[in-house]
Amino acid sequence: MKISNKKLYEKVADVIILDINEGRLNTGDRLPSIKALSESFGVGQATIREALNALRAMGYIDIKHGQGTFITEREEPRFNFEAINGDVKDIENLLEVRSIVEVGVARLAAKNRNDEDLLAIESALKDMKLAIKENDLGEASDLKFHLAIADAAKNDILKQLLLNVSDIMRHTMKETRRIYLYTKSKSIEKLYNEHKEIFEAIKIQNAQLAQSKMAFHLEEVEKVVLSNIKKTES
Repeated sequence: MKISNKKLYEKVADVIILDINEGRLNTGDRLPSIKALSESFGVGQATIREALNALRAMGYIDIKHGQGTFITEREEPRFNFEAINGDVKDIENLLEVRSIVEVGVARLAAKNRNDEDLLAIESALKDMKLAIKENDLGEASDLKFHLAIADAAKNDILKQLLLNVSDIMRHTMKETRRIYLYTKSKSIEKLYNEHKEIFEAIKIQNAQLAQSKMAFHLEEVEKVVLSNIKKTES
């Protein structure tokens, strides 16, 4: 399958996710080598590496050095996004869960991050910047950013909590970014800057500032999303 559209690694990742969801790839299956995948998709090996890193961050694969890349067992999301889409209270609850978990995750990430973690978070930021230039919503890079912070926190249980709702997070991030794009008082650029400030706080290992910046970001998202929903309902 040849892929020629922008943001190639996301397109590659989406195809592999679809193969997993539709049963063509199952838990324990070993993916072909990076070279073979590169030839199969018609893209460079660097693009395949980016796609695999994104899939690992989302919990779809496990990369075992010297052995290969394997499909992992993922729990189904606990919430049905389509079912909660029109229920303001359920969406409020979901945003509240994110706030409770991710503020703590940001604090721990600032304390425990290493240089490799910073590179992963910064990579997601660069993807967001590219999305702005290409007029793309960039929800995949948004999710990649938050999961990279979860990695940096070094707490497997907190990371698993986010992975359990990662599919729903991606949907809500997409809708949030769509609202930001068409709301005059907000912008995708502002959203990017909020993420950048979280990264900078984690980089300097200021735990209090990191949790403050994450809390502010999620509060802003909640305001925009719920305000838009209520306007739609009225």
